[in-house]
Amino acid sequence: MAAALRNELDALALDGVEPRLLHHDLQAGHLVRAPRRRLLLDWELAAFGDPLSDPARLAVRLRLTDPSDAAALVRQPGPDAGRRTLYWHIHLLADAVFATDPAVRAFARARLT
Repeated sequence: MAAALRNELDALALDGVEPRLLHHDLQAGHLVRAPRRRLLLDWELAAFGDPLSDPARLAVRLRLTDPSDAAALVRQPGPDAGRRTLYWHIHLLADAVFATDPAVRAFARARLT
């Protein structure tokens, strides 16, 4: 599966997509609401890339069952369903292999099968 996702990512045409700074580990535990402001913590995995990747990561961590639900989270509707699905699968695979929480790992593995 990893090789297939890599091939799909390599074939992705990102013409006109402006790379942005991504948190790259977006999850509920890294979002903090303080009086009069909101904070995003833990930037150690930050990287530049496709802006659709972070919402897909958040959708995986919130255990959403459809990658298009990520668009609603960040108000990014659009015709990019293929890219959203690709990033959703990449983040699921990462959790299935690398998550330290057994429940997170089990959820990701179940979604990939």
